[in-house]
Amino acid sequence: MNVILIKDVAGLGEEGDVKDVAKGYARNFLFPKRLAVKETPFTRNRMKEQKRKIELRKVKKREDAQKFADELSALSVNITAAAQENDKLFGAIHETDILKALGEMGYEVEKKNVLLSEPIKAIGVYKVPIKIYDNITAELKVWVVKE
Repeated sequence: MNVILIKDVAGLGEEGDVKDVAKGYARNFLFPKRLAVKETPFTRNRMKEQKRKIELRKVKKREDAQKFADELSALSVNITAAAQENDKLFGAIHETDILKALGEMGYEVEKKNVLLSEPIKAIGVYKVPIKIYDNITAELKVWVVKE
C-alpha cells in the first residue's frame, strides 16, 4: 500500500515522501498516529502544492541539525569515576552517564542517539559519535578522569 508521510517517521522517511508499506503497518500504526495518509490522486495533488513548503522545512531542519552537531563537536565533557591504580574503572561509563553530563551542560539528546559501541572501562579521552539527524553525526569528546 502506498502512503504519503505527513510527518517524519524514523526508519521510514521524511515528511512528503511516498512509501510502499504493508497494509497492517499503515492501518495499525501510521494512520492512527496521523503520520501518513493513503496515496490517492487527491492527496498526491495536495502534497504537490505543499512540496515547496516541505522542502524548505527539510532544509531548515538539516541546517539546525548541522549547527547542533557543530556545537556538540566543539564540546568536551568531563566524567569522573572511581578507578584502580592501573587506570581501569571499577564500573563503566554508559550512554546514561554521557547524557547526564550533557544535561548538566544544558544539552538534550536522546539515549538512542548516543552511538557508544561499548561501555568505557578505562581512564582516558574518547570520541563518542552522537546521531543528530539522518546522516549528520557529531563527535563528542569525553574525558574520563579519576576521582
